[in-house]
Amino acid sequence: MSNSPLIFVRKSVLTVLVGLVIVLLVAVFGARAWINKRTAVFTTTTSPQGTYSINLKGAKGRPLLIPYLVRADVYKMGEPLVADVLLHEAWDAFDCSFELGFPEIRWPANNVVEFYGPGFYEDGNDILIIQNRSGKAVNCLYIDSVSKFIVVDMRPGASLSLKVPIPRTDWPWFGYEGVLDDGTPIPPKFDNFNRRSPTTDCTYVLSILESGSMIETRTAGCPLPQTR
Repeated sequence: MSNSPLIFVRKSVLTVLVGLVIVLLVAVFGARAWINKRTAVFTTTTSPQGTYSINLKGAKGRPLLIPYLVRADVYKMGEPLVADVLLHEAWDAFDCSFELGFPEIRWPANNVVEFYGPGFYEDGNDILIIQNRSGKAVNCLYIDSVSKFIVVDMRPGASLSLKVPIPRTDWPWFGYEGVLDDGTPIPPKFDNFNRRSPTTDCTYVLSILESGSMIETRTAGCPLPQTR
């Protein structure tokens, strides 16, 4: 009888230790699965002339317990150009997954790739003109505005014109960030515009400058950036 409390304590300690081991194993395997999910490549796309290729990696589905991120690694002639461009974040089951929201891929130019979805252009498009006025090459520029764009290798003084879907709300918006070829960052910005007319096709100009970037409206009657 005198040994009963000791036996009980030993059993309790053993139960706790087994529980801790199980929790530790679940955590280790969960962390490994998350790391594999974060780095696993699920799609590769190549530019029309074969100059650039982009690997999409991460988790393209809808998250349950941990955030799902999709990133892009960009290669030029098989050599790394830019790594870990963040394309999409889904933080919970209410967020749209990448595979649902952006299932289509196309290259509007040899150095521009677009990720978009069905119906994005049903209501027409606006025009986004990008000008590199920084005096340096743009290594990579990421643009988020209904569709998602990655622009690479844009020479100093170069300009390009992109079709962008008309926004699904009455208030246009553009998010963008990037890096120059010397490593200088193009800081992330998010520009909201005032309410637009549904009957006017608009042209916007995004200028990459030596000291940052700016976006403005070129078409008369189209919304101006909101003052902040």
